[in-house]
Amino acid sequence: MGIFNALSIAAQGMSAQRQRLEIATSNLANANTTRTPEGGPYRRHDVVFTTTETNPSPFAGELDQASRGVRVSDVLITEGEPVRVYNPQHPDADRDGYVAMPDVDPAEETVNMLSAARSFESNATAFNTLKELARAALRIGE
Repeated sequence: MGIFNALSIAAQGMSAQRQRLEIATSNLANANTTRTPEGGPYRRHDVVFTTTETNPSPFAGELDQASRGVRVSDVLITEGEPVRVYNPQHPDADRDGYVAMPDVDPAEETVNMLSAARSFESNATAFNTLKELARAALRIGE
């Protein structure tokens, strides 16, 4: 694998994890949203990752092959039932006093955010290491 492929894979990983972090943040921010433009409570979103094939760099040798990176292929919206909470004072309460709340678990979303942040950091470290490796290789000729 060439250095350009490795840089591309690390960049794809950072992009995918950034999107995962944005979705988890959105879920956490909307944990108490009872009205959406579509009607009803907010529905939890989740990302689906898929592998992508990166082409060898035009500077690559004959032994370099296509490598696999990652991308977000889809954002799923949960279809589960909302959580019914008894709160007759709430403006969105039904005639029995129950409010349909999003099925978002703040602890789960926090774990998703931490995991995405750590994965992003790992990819950023790999990217920076590769960048320094390329700089060192260029200095060899000095």
